[in-house]
This record gives sequence, structure tokens and C-alpha cells, in this order.
Amino acid sequence: MIIVVEGISAAGKSTYARLLGEATWVPEFEEEGTPPTVESPAEKKAAYWIAHNERRFARALEVEAEHGYAICDTEPFKSHFDWCMARAGCTTMDVFNAAMPMARASIAAERLGFADLYLVKRIAPEVARRQKEGDATRSRSNFETHLALQPHLMAWFEALAQVLPGRVEFGFRDKDALLAELNKKAPEASPRRFDVSLLDALLERLPN
Repeated sequence: MIIVVEGISAAGKSTYARLLGEATWVPEFEEEGTPPTVESPAEKKAAYWIAHNERRFARALEVEAEHGYAICDTEPFKSHFDWCMARAGCTTMDVFNAAMPMARASIAAERLGFADLYLVKRIAPEVARRQKEGDATRSRSNFETHLALQPHLMAWFEALAQVLPGRVEFGFRDKDALLAELNKKAPEASPRRFDVSLLDALLERLPN
């Protein structure tokens, strides 16, 4: 079972994911190779980040195979970020549009896939600011941008909830209850993990 813990910066994703167990935690990865620049073509940016996301998904599969479940600190299939950035007016849709054919190919080849449970936390801006200011370990230099992304992030996962009924929850579950359920018997992976039609259905439901 692959579980995604999602929300904007300072929502508490990493803290919650790590509390569920360091061995099953799949954090965000360091960038690899030479990242694209602002001036890079959209196709190059899309290809770089799809490859980055494939590495995280591969790690999630490894952790799942070893422990029965994996807890992803943000979704490995992270194309929602480019979509949210464009919706917030920070970029254009060029990178997102370039990434979608690549994402379809990756899902079909089982290099990317859908999670089995999404725990998505909405956080009040003032609470997020307090948590940011109380965390001296991270600078969160783009924090205000992340705040602007939250309504679009919620819209993405609301659309995903229509496509995957019963697998998207808005809020983090009680840690102990979730661990007890997972350790009793981790639920089996969804048979639609690599179903490309889910991506098509999601894109159809996103706000124009």
C-alpha cells in the first residue's frame, strides 16, 4: 500500500509522515544531475521532473515491498505542482501540458502510478505561518507562494477524489489508529495503480 501525505509547505507533512515510521517514510529526494533553468524549454523541464518523480515512485515501491506499506511525504506523481503554479499565475501551463504525455507513458510503463490512500491537509494561513516561524530547521523561502497554491492544490485533489472514490481524505488520520490498521494487515494495492484512464478522468475534472 502506498500512502501519500499531502499539503502545502508547513502543513506538517514531514512531521506526520515520520511519526508513522522512519523505515516506511519516503521523503522528497535531492535533485539529481543538472536541473533545468528558468530559460529551459518546457519539454526539458517536464522531462527532468518526470524522471525525478519516477525515482521517488520507485523508492515507494521498494519500501512497500519490504514493509507492506510506504508513506510518501508529498505525492511522487507531483504534476499537480506545475498545474497549481500556473493556476496561481506564477507560471504558464506550458510545463504541465508538456508533462502530461510523458506522465501517461510513465504510468503505462509502471514507472509512475497512483497511490492507494491520499491524506490531504488544508491548513489555515495563520497556522501555517506560526508553524513556519517555529521551525528553525528550514527556511521555506517560497512560503508565500505555497500559501497561494493551497486552493488550487485542494481543487486538484477534489478532482482526484471523484476519480478515486474512498481513497482521498481531507485531513490527517489519527496516527495511532492508522498504524494499528496498517500493522494489523496493510491493505492490498489498488488494481488500478497503473490505469492510464484515471489520469484522463482526472484531467477532465480539473477546473478549466
